[in-house]
Amino acid sequence: MAENRSIANRFANLNLVLLVSFFLFVVGATTVMELFRIEKQLHVELHTQAQTRLKILNQEINNQRVAVTRTAESQLSINSLIDINGSSLYFDHALKDLTQYTAIDDAQFFDYAGSLLDKSSSPPTWYSASFVRETLVTGKGDIKLHKGAFFIVEPITYFGAVQGGIIARVNLSELVSPVLENIDRYYSLKLGEKTEFTNGERHKFESTAFVVPSSDMTLSDFPISITLSEPYLYLLHKISPWLTSVSILALISLFPIVAIARRWGKKMALPIAQLSEKVEEGTYPIALSHTAIELEVLANAFNRTTEQINKAGELNLEAERQSGQSQLLAIVDTVVDSIITIDEKGYIATFNPAAEGLFGYYADEVIGKKVNMLMPQDFALQHDTFLTNYLGGKPAKIIGIGREIVAKRKDGSEFPAELSVSEMRVLGARMFTGIIRDITARKKAQSVKNEFVATVSHELRTPLTSIRGALGVVLGKFGNDLPEKSKKMLTIALRNSERLTLLINDILDIEKLDSGQLSFSFSRINLDSLIRRSIDDNDGFARQHNVSLVYINEVNDAYVNADSGRVLQVMANLLSNAIKYSPEYGEVTITLAQQDSFYRIDVTDVGSGIPPEFHQRIFERFSQADSSDTRRVGGTGLGLSITQSIVEGHKGQIDFFSALDEGSTFYFTLPIDTAEAKRLSADHGGVVTQFNAVFQVLYVGSDDNLIRVLRGELAEIAEISCVSSFQSAILAFKQQHFELVILDNEWDEESITPFLSSMAENANPVILISETRLEKTLPTNVISCHEKSQLNIDKLKSEVRLILKKTFPKKAV
Repeated sequence: MAENRSIANRFANLNLVLLVSFFLFVVGATTVMELFRIEKQLHVELHTQAQTRLKILNQEINNQRVAVTRTAESQLSINSLIDINGSSLYFDHALKDLTQYTAIDDAQFFDYAGSLLDKSSSPPTWYSASFVRETLVTGKGDIKLHKGAFFIVEPITYFGAVQGGIIARVNLSELVSPVLENIDRYYSLKLGEKTEFTNGERHKFESTAFVVPSSDMTLSDFPISITLSEPYLYLLHKISPWLTSVSILALISLFPIVAIARRWGKKMALPIAQLSEKVEEGTYPIALSHTAIELEVLANAFNRTTEQINKAGELNLEAERQSGQSQLLAIVDTVVDSIITIDEKGYIATFNPAAEGLFGYYADEVIGKKVNMLMPQDFALQHDTFLTNYLGGKPAKIIGIGREIVAKRKDGSEFPAELSVSEMRVLGARMFTGIIRDITARKKAQSVKNEFVATVSHELRTPLTSIRGALGVVLGKFGNDLPEKSKKMLTIALRNSERLTLLINDILDIEKLDSGQLSFSFSRINLDSLIRRSIDDNDGFARQHNVSLVYINEVNDAYVNADSGRVLQVMANLLSNAIKYSPEYGEVTITLAQQDSFYRIDVTDVGSGIPPEFHQRIFERFSQADSSDTRRVGGTGLGLSITQSIVEGHKGQIDFFSALDEGSTFYFTLPIDTAEAKRLSADHGGVVTQFNAVFQVLYVGSDDNLIRVLRGELAEIAEISCVSSFQSAILAFKQQHFELVILDNEWDEESITPFLSSMAENANPVILISETRLEKTLPTNVISCHEKSQLNIDKLKSEVRLILKKTFPKKAV
């Protein structure tokens, strides 16, 4: 067994864990006990210190009272009080001495009626006759606490009669200062409810001592308390040296104990490890190298169990062999497909019931005969040659590949079949298994489908194209002259014919994908112009759904080798889906950006999103999410499948991300590659590809019908980009080059003249299409002028060809 899995190591590691745990427990418990001891000691220290400070405070207040009492008992004070006329000078000196050498900050003499003797000034605000009334009545002194200050009242008696007295106010700050000196921890001295002396804020976790004066103190009659506290961090500082010493000593003691424990653990587990190794080696019966009752019982149990397992295994093996043969025969006999096995010389070894039904032979009639008897004459002559070549090491024609063949029944009739052949060895001999399926129904369905596609292509598409073209020409030439209702009906008819054309195109594109005949015509195009054209094409559809289209371009020059028509088809599919699934007054955002060596186009909507369970099937044919929204907007379910094939045909990728109730973003990439389109065609996997030089034409205007007609008639000649203003036209020229400008004049002469002048400076040829005939002299680069009401599309098409061929002879038109 591996060392890190042995019982010895586990036992030793367990001892180690127990020892470390015991060590941590002892150190932890000892630390807690020590912390409790130090905390208790600290509490006693705080309590003692607080009591001491209260005693000092009590002594200080007593000292102040003694000073006042001595002044009151002085014979001079008595005589001066009796002799009112001679007392003024004495009282002034006596009160001055009393306030100068004590914490008393103010004092006054009063007579037997409680009135102050000093008539020269108004009485202090703190003085009140009630302070001295009890002293005059009882003849005893007193200490009072009022408004955060102590007041000491002492009587002056003469032959047992109270003749007056002294009242002194004690300054608390001077009184408390000696008490709170040299305290290096937090303290709080409270006198009454409003007066407090402290040195900071209390800690959240601390040990505290709260002390009030004892009954034998003068201060016990007042609400006075002192609080001393020390944070628990103090305890850690106190215990750190002790804890360090204990930890080091424990660690030093732990190492030899761990070594001894590991050695004992391995020694105790060694017999078990040796027994485990013998069990793993499978050496039975097991002989013990160590005598132990437990090990002997365990070894005997292993020996008995092994013997029983071996006997049961032999029985199960034989039963499984017989059961496997029975199951195999049952499967072969009941399977729907025809299964035939032959040897390496081509003689039939087995012929299952399905094969009997398919070919009309019984098994006894064909077993032992050449398999050629099941083939037409032409293929039967080639079969032996194929088999001999394969056995000689040449590549297989059918074996391991599969193909469609023609088979022959007993009655001589032939039928199409699908044949799959695999090789196997039985008792050392090479055998071949053939699975044959009758595909007559499939071929018939394929024929029906081909006929349907041909019907769609020739019987529907051709007249529909004529209808769509006629409607477009009528709306383009005579749209402004038609009644509004008629124009609306013709527009709806044109739109529906275009939708039907798209549906037919989808069906034909799927057929081309299946047959590998989907064609691409690559040319160097500007993605920005193409996207703007796609937005123009789908703007009317967006307005029908009250959806706005927003275009964000993050790239200046985005040239790619692509089929503009197919890329427009991709954009149309993505935009129409985004518009259909957007809420009313929603927004669809189209973004063009560069990502490494690709351009990325994102189409984002804010619709209901795509259900997660449908994400895996989104690009499959006829796949649509089962929701009310999907049923509402309709569709064939072919658009995204075709879109994916077109993007991948351009060596790009398409994907999406979506969140329910938040919207979806479909994005695809096209490579930034200036290499020749022939290389792209060579890597296309057999798809027919062409490379044409396409002219770039800029249409400046806003006539949607005319734009549609121009694009349809000039599709083979040029790529038409559209802008609606002179400012947009100038911006478009900054982004790419245009060989020709078609200007639909809907502006006054003042605004059109600067634009024509700028075109003349760059020698850009211009064709004018105006509402009325222009009488003014035009720049030389304006090749021709047409009145829109008399516009002849065929003449315009020929004119465009002539201009482009004459101006750019190196390009083919």
